[in-house]
Amino acid sequence: MEVDFLLINPWIYDFSAYDFWLKPYGLLYIGGKLRKLGYKIYYLDLLDPFAEELPKLPKRRDFGTGHFYKQPVPKPYFFQDVPRRFYRYGLPFEIFKHKVSRLKFKAVFITTTLTYWYPGLFCLIDFFAKNYPQTPIYIGGIYAKLCKDHLLHFLSHYPDTKTVVVTQEEEEFLAEVQKEFLPSGPAFIHDYPVFDLQTRIPYVIIMTSLGCPFNCPYCASKRLYPYYKERSPEGLWEEIIFWHKTYGVKDFAFYDDALLFNFEKKLRPFLEKVIDSKLNIRFHTPNAVHARFIDKEVALLLKQAEFKTIRLGLERVENRFDHKVTLEEFIEAVSYLKQAGFTAKEIGAYILYGIPEENFKEVEKALFFLEKIGVSPYLAEFSPIPGTPFFEMAKTYSRYPIEDDPIFHNNSVFPALKNPVWEDIERIKNLARTIRHRLSTV
Repeated sequence: MEVDFLLINPWIYDFSAYDFWLKPYGLLYIGGKLRKLGYKIYYLDLLDPFAEELPKLPKRRDFGTGHFYKQPVPKPYFFQDVPRRFYRYGLPFEIFKHKVSRLKFKAVFITTTLTYWYPGLFCLIDFFAKNYPQTPIYIGGIYAKLCKDHLLHFLSHYPDTKTVVVTQEEEEFLAEVQKEFLPSGPAFIHDYPVFDLQTRIPYVIIMTSLGCPFNCPYCASKRLYPYYKERSPEGLWEEIIFWHKTYGVKDFAFYDDALLFNFEKKLRPFLEKVIDSKLNIRFHTPNAVHARFIDKEVALLLKQAEFKTIRLGLERVENRFDHKVTLEEFIEAVSYLKQAGFTAKEIGAYILYGIPEENFKEVEKALFFLEKIGVSPYLAEFSPIPGTPFFEMAKTYSRYPIEDDPIFHNNSVFPALKNPVWEDIERIKNLARTIRHRLSTV
């Protein structure tokens, strides 16, 4: 098959990885823009859980989520103290090589998500540099933006390969591509992200906005998207209709950092269209919504629009990291959600832990607090993100050189703790699971 561009979602090398509505939205989004311009696109998802070539298909769960295919690989020597196995998640390497061998392409576009998932990217760069030395490689994503110097150092080992680190805005990047390559086909009918190039479409990621109006000390949203920009409710609705009626998609997950912000102008008109349509579709908020913006009417609209997964951001009960919501506002929001008909299984809250000088008693208190008010607790292990105040604080506490190598940002190794007590960590994890189970049986 001959195409203009090969788009690749890399493998994940990690202790754990789960498809909790996990897609490379930026890559798929750019793919849609390129296809609209007339470029022929081939999307190769190395995490594809539905690839027919897999020796065994991984288990899938509710609303399109599920496991990835995985193979054990040697654990990095500097993580030998971490009492967990290490894996490569995604297609076996031979399947990848076979798929690529059937293609002819002018350039390769590779994304990166979490900063410490760059080993999958490095494997791909090495492969294409050695086997397709004349083919340009475009590299984008979170790691490329936040850890550009680290990436450039690795790329210096391949001086004869043209590599481009993509950090500019969408319009500038697309203009650059158009100068380099002529499209080989007619303009496509729409510029929606290329979810249709997947083996299956278990769900679709949607966004009502880019960026975030807030500035939390542990989040790099401002560095990734300096400006907050909203989509029109009409455009969002048209995209939902397209995926549902053309491909039968039922589950949609919001990736917004501030979904409920500016609710009256942004989300309300969209929800009213959903409710009036009576379509068989469902919505999920894996990135967490702000409890402060949930009142009785908002909760009712979310319920009527078939939101099935509500995640709230709490972080802590004491020693809060930000001022987005008070405990009183949080409790009130939960009350409104319960009145609207949401169950404890549908309402969850993230508790951030593993911060410098972690106090596990505080974490326990937060878990029991959530159980008391009927909210399922979900632990969010802290990962230091470059460019944030928490990263600067973590540098002074970490047992790893987190400033030198992003591999040490991995939340599974609790990089901000000098001497992690793995028994305490496992006890906290078990407590969270136990509480979720208790709430699900009420």
